[in-house]
Amino acid sequence: MNCEYWNNLAPQYEDEIFSVLQNDRNELVVEQIRRFGSPDKTACDFGCGTGQFLPYLSESFQKVFAVDISRDLLATAKKKCARLSNVSYMTADLASRGLRLSKTPFGLSVNMLIMPSLAWRLRILDALAGHILKDGHLVLVVPSLESAMLADFRLVEMNLHNGFRPAYAERAGFETTNHRRLRQGIIPIDNVPTKHYLKEELVALLRPRGLRIDEILKIEYPWDTEFDSPPCWMKEPLPWDWLVVSQKRR
Repeated sequence: MNCEYWNNLAPQYEDEIFSVLQNDRNELVVEQIRRFGSPDKTACDFGCGTGQFLPYLSESFQKVFAVDISRDLLATAKKKCARLSNVSYMTADLASRGLRLSKTPFGLSVNMLIMPSLAWRLRILDALAGHILKDGHLVLVVPSLESAMLADFRLVEMNLHNGFRPAYAERAGFETTNHRRLRQGIIPIDNVPTKHYLKEELVALLRPRGLRIDEILKIEYPWDTEFDSPPCWMKEPLPWDWLVVSQKRR
């Protein structure tokens, strides 16, 4: 994984990287943290970034491990969460072979599995599954491919409302994406190739790793997270990320 990319991004991370916490209208991620929290259990935030979810993990679990590939992001997280005495920080590449972390009964990973490399994603998935104790839970948040396609359709709708003919409304709406990459779920976000997931794809990925899916929920966001000035008629259905609640069965 590209450690230096994230180190260089660290100073402006919170300005440039989409915040699930701030835009999660129904606080679904926080709800899951509190649902599985216990004063007798440990938890791990895989890819914690600047530590936005660490206060909620800290108040819900006895001990929290905050893991990220970027030492600079971890330094920011440490500074922001200095008052949290039960959080330990570790710089680690979750895609590296032979990674050894403490196994925990609860793991959280929020929009970390987004790199275009399939090899990296599979190694990270193996690491996440391998570091959850039997009967423990992994909560995973990932971008939705269906939502990205819906946003493209909504852009075409806006063009039609603005008087464009259908053929031009489509041409002016869709981003130019390599056909093969689109079939792989790789769609650019701010010109950065980003992996998006189908709901059924998540089931197929987690099941062989001993993770039984209990729930797949939509974290819904307002349309102004997709467009600078969405029209007032643009309401539901809203864009979303997938939130997957899974349990380690073996």
